[in-house]
Amino acid sequence: MKPPASRPTIQPHQERAVAAEAEQQLSLTAALGLAEEPQPAPQPAPEPGPTRPRSRQRQAAPAAPPAATTASSSPDSDLPPWHHHGLVAPEQLTPMLRHYVELKAAHPDRVLLYRLGDFFECFFEDAITLSRLLELTLTGKEGGKAVGRVPMAGIPHHAAERYCAELVRRGLSVALCDQLESTPAKGELLKRGITRVLTPGTVLEEGLLAARLNNWLCAVVMEGACWGLAVADVSTGEFRVTERSGSAGLHQELLQVEAAEVLWPGATASASATPCPTWCPEALRLTPLPRTPFEAPEASATLKQRFGLASLDGLGLGEAPLALRAAGGLVAYLDDTCQTRVPLDPPTTWQAGDQLVLDAATRRNLELTKTQLGGSVHGSLLWALDRTHTAMGGRCLRRWLQAPLVERPAILERQGGVSELVADRGLRLTLRRLLRPMGDLERLAGRAGAGSASARDLVALADGLERLPQLAAQLAKATSAPLQALARPWPELESLAGELRHALLDTPPLSLTEGGLFHDGVDPALDELRNQLDDQDTWLAQQESEERRLSGLSSLKLQYHRTFGYFLAVSKAKAAAVPEHWIRRQTLANEERFVTPALRNREGAIQQLKARAAQREYELFCALRIQVGDQAAAIRTAARLVAELDAIGALAEVAATSGYCCPEITDPAGPEARLLQIEAGRHPVVEQLLVEEPFTANSVVLGAIPEANPKAAPRPDLIILTGPNASGKSCYLRQTGLLQLMAQMGSWIPATSARLGIADRLFTRVGAGDDLAAGQSTFMVEMAETANILHHASERSLVLLDEIGRGTATFDGLSIAWAVAEHLATPAERGGIRARSIFATHYHELNALAGQLANVANAQVLVQETGDALIFLHQVAPGGASRSYGIEAARLAGVPAAVVLRARQVLGRIEANSVIQVDQDEPSGADGALAA
Repeated sequence: MKPPASRPTIQPHQERAVAAEAEQQLSLTAALGLAEEPQPAPQPAPEPGPTRPRSRQRQAAPAAPPAATTASSSPDSDLPPWHHHGLVAPEQLTPMLRHYVELKAAHPDRVLLYRLGDFFECFFEDAITLSRLLELTLTGKEGGKAVGRVPMAGIPHHAAERYCAELVRRGLSVALCDQLESTPAKGELLKRGITRVLTPGTVLEEGLLAARLNNWLCAVVMEGACWGLAVADVSTGEFRVTERSGSAGLHQELLQVEAAEVLWPGATASASATPCPTWCPEALRLTPLPRTPFEAPEASATLKQRFGLASLDGLGLGEAPLALRAAGGLVAYLDDTCQTRVPLDPPTTWQAGDQLVLDAATRRNLELTKTQLGGSVHGSLLWALDRTHTAMGGRCLRRWLQAPLVERPAILERQGGVSELVADRGLRLTLRRLLRPMGDLERLAGRAGAGSASARDLVALADGLERLPQLAAQLAKATSAPLQALARPWPELESLAGELRHALLDTPPLSLTEGGLFHDGVDPALDELRNQLDDQDTWLAQQESEERRLSGLSSLKLQYHRTFGYFLAVSKAKAAAVPEHWIRRQTLANEERFVTPALRNREGAIQQLKARAAQREYELFCALRIQVGDQAAAIRTAARLVAELDAIGALAEVAATSGYCCPEITDPAGPEARLLQIEAGRHPVVEQLLVEEPFTANSVVLGAIPEANPKAAPRPDLIILTGPNASGKSCYLRQTGLLQLMAQMGSWIPATSARLGIADRLFTRVGAGDDLAAGQSTFMVEMAETANILHHASERSLVLLDEIGRGTATFDGLSIAWAVAEHLATPAERGGIRARSIFATHYHELNALAGQLANVANAQVLVQETGDALIFLHQVAPGGASRSYGIEAARLAGVPAAVVLRARQVLGRIEANSVIQVDQDEPSGADGALAA
């Protein structure tokens, strides 16, 4: 055997390949802006000479930029010279940056992520934005001889979803420009194009969406005082429209749906140049669009084409032209933004009276989906009730909570489903066990229809569809309508689930282009390619054994690396004893890697077979995904029934385990239509938060019997609730509102018993804060909310007020509170409202109203005094409190004793000289006055 030095090494053609690879790597490094400055050629060392003193050299000043550059930014600006793509002439840029600027001009209001190698890069203003928002290093890239370096920032392509999620969360839109080919044509740039546009309202990717929260995209068309609103969740396919008047109502609707993005045919093309209209809440993302897609002819044509209709009469939009225009504009925006057609349900209409009306202040005060302090779900009503197991069930329950019902048959129908599962514990637990592992069928179907579902998405979809027959079998004997709806066969979906199971592996890889997705026996062509690969594997195994025999190296292994291909690996100690025909491929710290001519020749054939097999699997998968997408509507129909079942099961679970009762819903046309009677009611959230002591239950009765039934016991329309601070008045108010809302959801409620009439609106005013941005003080915010209540409440409304009139002078505040209370209790024929109301106040002077108005009653929160200590009993009892205990509360808070003593002296003088006087000329006694 010849010495190792004479062993064959890399041949010249291999050297050229290595050089080409190094050149390619250098080009990639330069493309990423990481190339180092060229170094000067080394100079010969000077002859030794006498020692001379040396001083530090000053760094040469950079060369002045071209004239065009100096004009791009002011001398006082801290922005880079090329801080906007519009400042540079495109013809001066390199071909790649010229293409970037062309794409940016087509998407001026979106962050453009441009794929370069393993990174998505941004340039010009987008680079500055990306570096600031994501805290990335702002680098630069050569833009051309006349331009110099331009700003650049980038993100790794494998982490693009995570970074895009952050950008979308901040309200930005993102355009992804990806590579459309693996190798460019000779002398040409790598072909790239926009493959995905991500906006806050159009995202479909799982990582960009909150699982239990709908992602609503809204479109608004205004015409005078009237407006049309279209609302769609692209991820679930839901699509609703409405048309009404009054900008305040539009503001409330947008706040209620918590829109992720609002489309508006604005007058300007740039979002930054368009002022936000008053009807749009400031926290929402407003996207101005051209007016043309929102015009009636274009909108009608878009809707007809999207849903395959000859006429729109069947959609019920004939009498809602503004809603039709909004719907058409929304669909046109989807078609323009999404690269594939996203499946969307035909639009349905809804009206203001279709649900219990809850304004923004009421939602905030009742803490329906998040707390006022911190905005957390923990501590909200949703947190207390959400025992759902699926994401789609969680979204369904949230929608029920945000839009309670107002039709008695619908309430009783949903209530019947809850009652049946409460009564049948075995059925409830079985259903919940089946629902626990079920995936989000709504969104999985949407991604399949949009062509973005992965193999794992389809496997999860198959698992969920396979559970439909099991759920139907369990519900076969159900008696309530919501449960019976799912107790039917789903033959087409069962067949689809079987096909998915037959075709796809149980745990397919994340990548769709590298193979390993399908079972054997699915496709003859794929099976033939796999057979050939098996033959190659057999050859590789034989080659390993043969080389091990010839070399005498028992530890030799034939291995594969994605970059270096197949090789023979031996340890460093054995490297000198390898056969002559081996060619060294790579040297590692503890290992030497070699190839043989036969192995190298066979490698190309193997790689070609793998590529053909992977391509065939990708083609099969795309066809399978299209097949699933064609069934998206049927899948979503089943998914929504499953979501409702999950939500009903959650309400039943919390009712059965927390001691709730089934409320009786009175007939809206009967004499007790306005009744609100709750025995031993409890706050559904606070009782779950209390750990060391039980919740104190309280009762409430509201709703006066009409004059047509004088024998019935009178019930107050208004309760004046007094008591000290921190005694539980606000909790009692919120509790009453939440129990009314839960009953109209169809849920059971935490009480011993309850009989409730249906409310048309629910108002709460609990606490207030400054709105400095609008120039409103606490008192002005309080008065604005009170005015809204007084203008919109009716006899069927439930009004819950806490502390009216505190932000002004004492007598002014007391007078306002008195007048508001009178107006709430006075019948409509006498200029009032006669709404069912609870008014919590520290103005115990208002107790005098009960002596003047027959439908007003007093209630107080009991307090036990033991010496200097106050014990809050949290018990509501009839009668008004004569003291507010404010001075005692100040003492307990640590106010100095001298101040407390002086406050008691002042209070005594005020009480001795203040009295409520009643004008005896008024029969109703409604014109009481405060005299000092």
